[in-house]
Amino acid sequence: MKNILFILFCTIALFSCEKTVELDLEQTQPATIIEGLVTDQPGRQYIRISRSAGFYSNGQNPPVSGAAVTVEDDEGNAYSFVEQRPGYYVPQTPFSGKVGATYTLTARVGEDLYTASEIMNYVPPFDSLRIRIDAEEQADPEDEGRFYEVLVYIKEPQATVDYYLAKFYRNDTIMNWDGTWAFAYDDLLLSEDISNLPVPFYYAKDDVARVEMYAITRECYKYYLDLTNNVNNDGGMFSGQPANLRTNIEGGAIGYFQVSGLAASEIRVAD
Repeated sequence: MKNILFILFCTIALFSCEKTVELDLEQTQPATIIEGLVTDQPGRQYIRISRSAGFYSNGQNPPVSGAAVTVEDDEGNAYSFVEQRPGYYVPQTPFSGKVGATYTLTARVGEDLYTASEIMNYVPPFDSLRIRIDAEEQADPEDEGRFYEVLVYIKEPQATVDYYLAKFYRNDTIMNWDGTWAFAYDDLLLSEDISNLPVPFYYAKDDVARVEMYAITRECYKYYLDLTNNVNNDGGMFSGQPANLRTNIEGGAIGYFQVSGLAASEIRVAD
C-alpha cells in the first residue's frame, strides 16, 4: 500500500555523529526511559517516565512515580509538572511553548538527576486537506470500504533544511505501519508548494482523518529513525531494551525530550 509514499515519510540517513547510549542487553539493572513533549499548542505538554524491561520480556514498561519534574524556558519561566497517572506528568499550570525558545527539562528520579534541552522550530500551517477516491484501490481494497485518499496541501520553507515528524489518525486512533506510528522525514524531497500529497493510509466514508506535523530538530529526527529501526528489529517501540539509541537526555536515561512547533488539520470523508 502506497510504498512509494514512505520514501518521503521515512527517509533513512547513512551517517551521523550524534550521541548514542550503548546498552548491554544482558545487564540486570533497568534503564530509565524519559519521553517528553512540549509544543506551541495548549494541552499537548507531557513527560512520561518508565523503567525498561529485560530485552526478552514482553508487556508494558513499569511506570516511575514520584519524580520531581520541571520544564524551564530560556526567558526564566519555570513550569512544574504533576503526576496525572502513574509515570505520566503534565503541567500544573497549563502553558504553550513559543517558536524560537529553548526549553530545558529537569527530572529527579530518586537520587538520579536527568536534564535535556531543545529549541522549538517553526512548522508551516496546513493550507488544507482534501479527499479523493483512489480508483485502483476501490477496485480491490485491502480493507473493505477504505479507498479514500486524504491529500495534503501545504507550503514548505525552502531557505532552510527542516525536519518533520508526521502522525496520522483515523477517528482518533493513531495509524501505524508495521508498528511505526511516527514518521520522520526531512524536506530535501519536498517542493515549496506541496499539493495532492496523499497520506499513507486509506479511509472510509464518514471517517475523520487527522494529520499532525511536528517541526523537529535534526537530533530528534535521528532518534525517531533509531526507534523505527528498533521496531523493525524486535517488534515494538520499547519491547525489551533497545540498543544504541541517540538521546538528548543527560544523566544516563534513554528516550527523548522533544520540543516542536505543531500543525494539525482534520477532515471528514464524504463523497
